[in-house]
Amino acid sequence: MTTRRAVSAALVSTAQGMLPVYMLGGLSVQMSAELGFGARELGLATTIYFAVSAVGSTPAGRFVQRAGAFPGIVVTATLSGAALLGIAGLATTWATLVAMLVVAGVGNAFAQPAANLLLAREVPPGRQGFFFGVKQAAVPITTLLAGASVPLIGLTIGWRWAFVIVAAGSAALPFLTPRAPRPGVAGTAQPSAHVDRLPLAVLAAGAMLGAAAANSIGVFLVASAVDAGFADSTAGLLLAGGSVLGIATRLLVGHLADRREGAHIVRVSAMLLAGSVGFGLLALATPPPVFLAGTVVAFVAGWGWNGLFTFAVVRSYRGAAAAATGLTQTGLWLGGMIGPLAFGLLADGAGFSVAWSVGGVTMLVAAAVCAAGRRLLLRAKAERALPEPT
Repeated sequence: MTTRRAVSAALVSTAQGMLPVYMLGGLSVQMSAELGFGARELGLATTIYFAVSAVGSTPAGRFVQRAGAFPGIVVTATLSGAALLGIAGLATTWATLVAMLVVAGVGNAFAQPAANLLLAREVPPGRQGFFFGVKQAAVPITTLLAGASVPLIGLTIGWRWAFVIVAAGSAALPFLTPRAPRPGVAGTAQPSAHVDRLPLAVLAAGAMLGAAAANSIGVFLVASAVDAGFADSTAGLLLAGGSVLGIATRLLVGHLADRREGAHIVRVSAMLLAGSVGFGLLALATPPPVFLAGTVVAFVAGWGWNGLFTFAVVRSYRGAAAAATGLTQTGLWLGGMIGPLAFGLLADGAGFSVAWSVGGVTMLVAAAVCAAGRRLLLRAKAERALPEPT
């Protein structure tokens, strides 16, 4: 029962941390008409949200490591709920909307370290890989929920009610979360557990580059497919199918990780390498089967590695899961902020083929940086005579 509650809380915490910005994206047409902002302001507001999450992630991880997962999740629930209700009730201008997103960004900074620590302490080690995949699958699932809110709520009773309704998840979150770690589960070391900052910083840099490329897939695939000659409806189906593949890959990779010991970062690098091939196929664009193959490879390999990456960091620092993943999550948030912006500028100025090509090269570099981070991690562990990290 404790494991179920922990997994449920981690899933909901991850979703609630990101719902404010995804709801904004899904309901942007209705909101912009009322609040008077355009695509430029929408992009800037989203960038501010991710910037706040990136800046706050490392200190949030240190706080959660000291105070525990439950206080961190309460912070996420409080701030995400306040932001969602604030947008629903107080957002009358773009400026007030951004103010609420700043609050949401701080809450989101606590969500990932708290969820990671909760899974590390409450889920048996032999099942953690799969459930970290489940947690990371919350991100694409959240985008699907945000999209579904448009016809079901936004176009019927209004966009403000959509924000009110999803705030219920924040209200329920503290009641889902176990308050204390279960005795005897690996990962219950005290907050003073050592963290090797240099290897983690290098891994965070690799994650930033990988996320910068990966996040561009979901944002620009439809526009790129239409540019390559696909019908609008077919392009939408490509995105939906790719999203399902991305979710399934996170679960499968996590399940397989539970059956292996070590070398998880090596497999992350291998997935990034394969993902770069998918980007190369997307850059070719035609004929259609090539673009379709690129879509499959990009979503499976280029977008399915982040759950395994987080799991690998947690396995390397079982006694400091929140502090360690708080640092690496900074890279993931920065990549999510920078990548789509840079891709959009490239696509607008030089075309989708160039943008996909640059994304593929970025993913190649990410694979090399992650491999370098693992070597530093091995060296640091060897110097302290600890078991080989994952």
